[in-house]
Amino acid sequence: MQKDSRLAWGISLLTFGVLFLIRQLNFLPAEISDLIFNFKNYPLILGIIFLLTHKNKTPGLVLIIVAAFFRLSDIIRLTEHISDFIWPVLLIVAGSIILISNRKAKK
Repeated sequence: MQKDSRLAWGISLLTFGVLFLIRQLNFLPAEISDLIFNFKNYPLILGIIFLLTHKNKTPGLVLIIVAAFFRLSDIIRLTEHISDFIWPVLLIVAGSIILISNRKAKK
């Protein structure tokens, strides 16, 4: 097993072990616990860990794509009225860019 692969798997096992211990000790409210321990989120958590720790980004990207497919109905429901938010978000982004460029110009 490659060194970076061992790191990714070790961090994954530690993360899930700590999360399960927190669940068993009832430290989290039921709503948060149900969200974290939904099987649809496991590939996402693993994908993020693999992206951050593994030299080869392919396993992380594949896991995140699998998680997106698991959550496709939720994503569609969330983006149903996204057009209501496009202009406000664009204005916020434009204002942020202007402020950041103005700050850099002063230096």
